[in-house]
Amino acid sequence: MSNSYFLNRVFIALTLCLLFAGFPSFAQNVITITDDQPFIEGFEGGVFDLWTVDSTGGGHWSVVNGSESSVASFSYDNVGEEARLISPVLNFTSVSAAKVTFSYAMMGVYAADVLEVCYRTSETDSWHVLNSFSVSDFTNAYEAICNLPNLSSTYQISFNAQGLGGIILFLDNVEVASVFSCSRPIGLEANNITNTSAILSWSTTGNEDSWTIELDGVETEVMTQPFLMDGLMPQTQYTFRVKANCGNDSESDWSLPIVFTTFCDVYVVTDEVPYFDDFESFDEFVCWQTEIISGIDNWTVDPGYLIHNNTAFLIWLGGEARLISLPMDLTTVTNPALSFMHKHPQVLSNFDEMSVWYRTSLEDEWHSIQEYAYPAEELETELITLPNPSSTYQISFVGTCHNGGGIYVDNVKVGKKSVVGIEERSDFTVSVTPNPTKDLVVITSNMTDGEAVVYDMFGKQVSATAVVNGRAEFDLGNCANGIYVVRLIGAEGVHTVKLVKE
Repeated sequence: MSNSYFLNRVFIALTLCLLFAGFPSFAQNVITITDDQPFIEGFEGGVFDLWTVDSTGGGHWSVVNGSESSVASFSYDNVGEEARLISPVLNFTSVSAAKVTFSYAMMGVYAADVLEVCYRTSETDSWHVLNSFSVSDFTNAYEAICNLPNLSSTYQISFNAQGLGGIILFLDNVEVASVFSCSRPIGLEANNITNTSAILSWSTTGNEDSWTIELDGVETEVMTQPFLMDGLMPQTQYTFRVKANCGNDSESDWSLPIVFTTFCDVYVVTDEVPYFDDFESFDEFVCWQTEIISGIDNWTVDPGYLIHNNTAFLIWLGGEARLISLPMDLTTVTNPALSFMHKHPQVLSNFDEMSVWYRTSLEDEWHSIQEYAYPAEELETELITLPNPSSTYQISFVGTCHNGGGIYVDNVKVGKKSVVGIEERSDFTVSVTPNPTKDLVVITSNMTDGEAVVYDMFGKQVSATAVVNGRAEFDLGNCANGIYVVRLIGAEGVHTVKLVKE
C-alpha cells in the first residue's frame, strides 16, 4: 500500500518551509557504530544538533517542526540551487559492513528535485555519490537503503539536494547501522486486504528472532512474516508499524508507519435494490480501494473542481491505476449489469484510456470486460452485462494515462439490467441533508409525489415514507451506523441515492 502517513505528520508545517533559522557550527562529535549500536536521527530536537549544512550552492536545509514530528527540509530560491546536509563523523572500525536507511518525500511542480546520497572517508576526501532519487509525487513517502563502502574511522554521509522545480523535499528517519545490527524494518506493505483481514509484510535483515507489530496502538509479537492479521473491523482505517526483536533484549527502532483501510462488508444487490455510488457525498472514497499499477498516479475523488459535480478522477501524469469496488453479492440478481458514466478528453493528440474489469472473489484474478481506447470529450453512459455473478463479486476501473485530460468515472450502478440501464434524467435533482446523518434526514427533489424507501447494505428495507410536494422525511436514529440506499419512486421515474448513518 502507498504510504501517506509521513506526509500527514508534517502537513501542518508546509507553510513554514520558507522560514529558516541559522545553522549551528560544525559539530566535532564522533559517533562510533557497532553491531549493537546504530546512529539514528529523526531531527526531533528541532535543530541540527550533530549535522552541518553546506549552503554554498544557494539552497537551504532546515528542521521543520510538524504537528507530530520534525523533518529535515530542503528549499531554494532559484532553480539549480543546491545544499548539502552532512552527518557527524562516524567511526566504523568496530563493524565489517554498514548501511544507511532513510525516508524521503518530494513534491514536484514543473520538474522533480534531486536528492543524492553521498559518502566520504574523511574531511579531506571528496564526496562520492552512492545513489540519487527524484520523484514528483504529491501523496506518498518513500524509504531507501544504501550499502556503505570503504568504511573508515572518519566517515561521513551527506544528502545533497538540488532544486529543479519542486516545492517540497523532506528527509527523515535516518539510520546508519551495521548490516548485522538489529535494524528497523522498512518496506512495509498491507496486501490481500479483505473486510476483516490483511497480510502484513516488511523487509528482514536475517538477525531477527521475532517482530512486534503495532496496529492502532495494540502490540502483537509474531515469529514469521508475512503475517495474516485477522479479526479486523470492516471499512476501518488502520495504522501499522513494526520493530525487530533480535534476542538478548535487543530490539530495533519502530519502522515508518503505513496506513491501510479494510474493505466494506459484502453489499447484497437485489432486483429491487441496485448498488449505486455517485461520489457526491464525500471528498474521499467510501468502500472503494485504489491500487497503483505503474508510475505514481492514483484515483481520487474530485469534489467538483474540474467538472460540475463529484467524480472519481485519475490525473494525467503518465501512470496506471485501478479503482476497485466493494465486494457485492449478485447471486439473486436477474441478468446483472453495470452502468456508469465516463469521460477522458483529448489534449493535443493525447488521450487517456480506460478499461473495466471484474473478479468473482479476492482470490480470483482480474478479467477484462471492456476497453475504451478513444477520447471521450463529454460524459458518456455505458451499460455492460456482468458475467459469472458470485457472492463476492467486484468490478474495477483501470485508467492508463497518456498525458491526456485525465479520466472521470461517475454514477456507478450494479443491479438488474432493466433497472441499471435506465439513464439518469438530466433534469432530476435530489438533495439529502444532512449526509452523513445521526438521525433525521430530509430529502427534497423535483419529484412531485411518490415514495422514498431506505434499504441497508444487505438489501433489507428499514424505512419507507411518502414523497409529498417533493419532500420526504424519515428518522434513522434507531438504525446501525453504515451505508444505506434511498430509492425514490414516482411518476417521473426512479432515482437512487446513497446515505451514510454515523
